[in-house]
Amino acid sequence: MKSSVFFSFRKMKPLDWWLLFVYVICFHTSPILAIKRIIVNYSSQNLSSVPPGLKPSTEDLDLSLNHIQALSAKDLSTTPRLHFLNLSWNILENIDTDAFNSTPALEILDLSHNRLQNLSNQPYLLKTGRLQLLDLSSNLFSIMALGREFSTLKHLQWLGLSAKSISNQDFTYIANLTLKTLFINANSLQTYQENSLTEVRSEKAIIALSKSDLDIAIAVDVFAAFKEVEFTLVDSEMKVIQQIHRRGILRTVSLEISKVETTWHVLTSCANTILQSTIRQLSFSDLTMTKMENGTLLSTSRMLDSFSTTRASVTEFIFNQKELYDFFINMPARNISLTQTPIIFMTCPLTVSQIEVLDLSDCALTENVFSVDPDTECSTLTNLVKLVLKGNNLKLLRPLTSRIHLMDSLQYIDLGQNTLTYSEEQGKCLWPPKVVQLDLSSNGFDQSVFKCLPDSIRILNLRNNRVTTVPSELQVLDDLRVLDLMDNRLLDLPTCQAFPNLQKLSVRSNSIHSPLPGALETCPHLEDLDLSRNSFICTCALREFTTLIKDRVTRPRGETPGLTLGHWPEGYRCSYPESWSNSLLEDFYLPEISCNAWILAITILIPTITLIVAISLLCIRLDVPWYLKMIWKWTRAKHNAITSQRKSEDLEGLRFHAFVSYSQKNADWVKSQFLPKLEGDYGLRVCHHERDFIPGKTIVQNILLCIEQSRKCVFVLSSHFVQSEWCHYELYFANHQRVTRGMDSIILILLEPLPLYLIPSKYYQLKAMMSRRTYLEWPPEGAKQKLFWANLRAALQANLPSPPEREE
Repeated sequence: MKSSVFFSFRKMKPLDWWLLFVYVICFHTSPILAIKRIIVNYSSQNLSSVPPGLKPSTEDLDLSLNHIQALSAKDLSTTPRLHFLNLSWNILENIDTDAFNSTPALEILDLSHNRLQNLSNQPYLLKTGRLQLLDLSSNLFSIMALGREFSTLKHLQWLGLSAKSISNQDFTYIANLTLKTLFINANSLQTYQENSLTEVRSEKAIIALSKSDLDIAIAVDVFAAFKEVEFTLVDSEMKVIQQIHRRGILRTVSLEISKVETTWHVLTSCANTILQSTIRQLSFSDLTMTKMENGTLLSTSRMLDSFSTTRASVTEFIFNQKELYDFFINMPARNISLTQTPIIFMTCPLTVSQIEVLDLSDCALTENVFSVDPDTECSTLTNLVKLVLKGNNLKLLRPLTSRIHLMDSLQYIDLGQNTLTYSEEQGKCLWPPKVVQLDLSSNGFDQSVFKCLPDSIRILNLRNNRVTTVPSELQVLDDLRVLDLMDNRLLDLPTCQAFPNLQKLSVRSNSIHSPLPGALETCPHLEDLDLSRNSFICTCALREFTTLIKDRVTRPRGETPGLTLGHWPEGYRCSYPESWSNSLLEDFYLPEISCNAWILAITILIPTITLIVAISLLCIRLDVPWYLKMIWKWTRAKHNAITSQRKSEDLEGLRFHAFVSYSQKNADWVKSQFLPKLEGDYGLRVCHHERDFIPGKTIVQNILLCIEQSRKCVFVLSSHFVQSEWCHYELYFANHQRVTRGMDSIILILLEPLPLYLIPSKYYQLKAMMSRRTYLEWPPEGAKQKLFWANLRAALQANLPSPPEREE
């Protein structure tokens, strides 16, 4: 059931909660769904009428504690989905016959504590055929005569009534109904006719007594007519209990007495009276005991199925507490419950007890409970199967196990909601031999508690403790099937080395970030796992575990056993990194390459190497290295030209930018390529021996003069060059001039490949130059020649003075 109507708990009265509780527990098939219902709360708003404009989605409406006097046909006309209506504590006097025409789904109607006056004339009930709970108590009804309209309430299960007079035939019109509960408020009752209640068919009767003599007559009829009886507001003498045997017929098997203040003597006497009857279940709630003296001994002639006391208190400060404790622990009952009562101790039964279930929860007991004396433990609770001690003042686990270790039949122990701790300093724990279920939730245990567990344990509840890890070195618990570690401080998923047969594990709401998948591999029998509400860090560390649980969750049941994952997938979300924050673990995925260093390296290296090889091949094919080398040479030439630029006076006497030396067999290249390019295109002055040698001078004199008047000496190298004697002289003189000037003035041009081994030994200077300095290579390809000439021009370019007159 869902609704978008606003739900307000503001000023919600205890009566509202009681009605809702009755509805959820008694009438609704699904309490979880019923809790989701939404109550539109107009309680205590000083309203004089039903507020207009109620939304059609309204399911539950609380109008209690107002001043509404009448309910008209239009008031609820807009609420077709209404299930619950509380109009208690108003001043209702009139309800229109058609008031509930528009509420066909109405199931709970509370009209108590109003001013309605005639029970035999409530025609609006004809339109409430689905009612399950109807409360008309505490109105101004004079007589209990129910009208014919009550006979139409075929689904009614709970009915609350009250009147000043009850007589035979008042309940005739509900004789055909079978109720679960009949509530009679006899507070204002003035007359009661015997046998008036005997014709009502109901499993349980709740009677709010009037504390008058009429209570006795009512009690006689109630004991004869109903299996379950609850008396509230009982007088201090508890006279109604004495009527159990007044009439021969006793149908009651369950009796509950609430809100009673009585003496110890009266309480024990009434208990004995009940023990001598056929009643099997006896319970007290809100019991106040006074005058703790003159108690009577318990009768053991009959055995109760259950005896419970809730919220009991004693008004005296000084009394024999042992007598009080002995009264409860020696009660002949198989199921004894004493809860929400501030007792600090409980004695051991005097003889072997038949108690099978003992509930002492929400008291103030310590670990000395049941202790006979420092050297003697309780040995008379040997038939006890279930012991509940939750919500007490228990602190040390090991002493507590000593108190109970002689309870040989004990199988279920609940020690939750205490402040229990355990450490090895307390000593070895002593457990009863048959314990199969142990509840240690909401205590202060750390991982040491695993060293204090019974060998026979099958179900272990350690919720809400301080466990950070499950030790690996533990005594093997072969019988353990269920382990609940919810709301602890676990950092990783526990292994099953000590629990080889574990079937169900809950580690919900811990501090597990990246559980190791190896932990699951140690749990071959695990069927149910709850890892929800942990702060998962969705990185590579979690990838393998996520893959594993996805595989086991989706594995077909027909194959190897699958895994049921509690709260999957909504309860599993990433908390880090930011890109995955709040994403479902079901959607988390990282590719193998992101988490495997080898694959990542291979994936990066292979394309990189392939790219390098491809680029290298492309460079080789396009002769890129040659271009780079030539660009580098051009750059160096330009740099050298700038850094070594000589002053104008240093250039005095220089007529030529370069003197060219070559073999006669390379003259065609010099005349057709070299000279036209440098002199014709670039305007450089080149000293060429055929043109610039001075006649009359020796060849050596002309060579020396040209070298002196040239800024650079260019040698065109080839296999013919190293075979020419004059080329050798020119190279020798140029090198000598380079040393004399203190500057690098030699430029080598390799016209064709010239391996060093082809160079004669007398050209040792040339070998040295070629091995340690860069040289220009003449490219046959026309596209490369532009770069060749640019490099050569950059090396030769200089602002020479105008040429002087030629020497004769």
